Amino acid sequence: MRHDKLSLLSLLAVLALPSLAGASAVLEPLPSSNDNYGESFTFMVDLEDGTFVFTQFSITNLGPGSRHGICRATVVRPGQKTWSPQVKVSSDEWGYDAATSTLKMGPCTLHAGTGTFLSLPLDNGLVNITFSDPPSPKSPPGSEVVVGTTRYRHEVLLPFSAAKVGLRLPGSNALLELSGVGYADHSHSTVAPAKLARSWVRFRALRSGGSNLLLLAREGFDGGFTPAYVWPAGGEPQVLQRFELRRQPGDSKKAGWEADLSGAGGALSLKATSLMLRTAPVQDLGILGSLVRPVVGSPVTYLMRAVLQRPGQPDVHGLMEVTLDEG
Repeated sequence: MRHDKLSLLSLLAVLALPSLAGASAVLEPLPSSNDNYGESFTFMVDLEDGTFVFTQFSITNLGPGSRHGICRATVVRPGQKTWSPQVKVSSDEWGYDAATSTLKMGPCTLHAGTGTFLSLPLDNGLVNITFSDPPSPKSPPGSEVVVGTTRYRHEVLLPFSAAKVGLRLPGSNALLELSGVGYADHSHSTVAPAKLARSWVRFRALRSGGSNLLLLAREGFDGGFTPAYVWPAGGEPQVLQRFELRRQPGDSKKAGWEADLSGAGGALSLKATSLMLRTAPVQDLGILGSLVRPVVGSPVTYLMRAVLQRPGQPDVHGLMEVTLDEG
């Protein structure tokens, strides 16, 4: 039962999809008294050996109590079982130190200096990430979404940054040292998760020496598509007008996805080439899921290797995420 409660709290923090701190305190959370408040600092790295590492520091009022925090990681290694450790802490077990630009959450540490540094000693394992760049917030067009009296805000902290990862998996004494390219963002929300979006499409091309690119698109319940943009490395975010999702034929729990997107630069096409991970936290909660479904819905996220095709330009390979309600 304790595991179920922790999973529930982790789910609520992640689904809240996180306020945007001022430039002088990029990593400082800005808690709200709103019951649906959720804030997250999210970091990921696509490594040269095919390993994918995701980490997140979250604070939320959803679930029992308020301002509790969750530090979590997901490590997907080719041919190996996914490792997803997490720890939940109370409001007095996390804090931000302005003097050192450091956010501490239980055993986990996030620090900004000449670069960006993370340490997550979790579940008898360890994830250390060093980004070569310090966080530099930028809000692409449409990054604020208003739903009634509530709002969601999003900023990119690191669009493309060289990264080194130290990884020690449970049961091993060896510290793997890996290199790749990473991405980070910060989001803050007081919107009930079930009302925030009908679906999300995200694509991140993060490869050393490759054509790095970001794409994010949200379909709202009002029929709008904001935020929606494509952001090539070395350029500026370009607004997309709309997108259409299609599931590839096959088992609904394993099938990949395709997306057609349109913008001022013409039509774009995303197509999954292999499924890396499917997460369905509400479904996994079983009977407890019925308690949170009215607030958070039943979101499912597919993480896939994919290719982006653009008129007159080379294909771009990267990571595609699709999130939608499958309740």
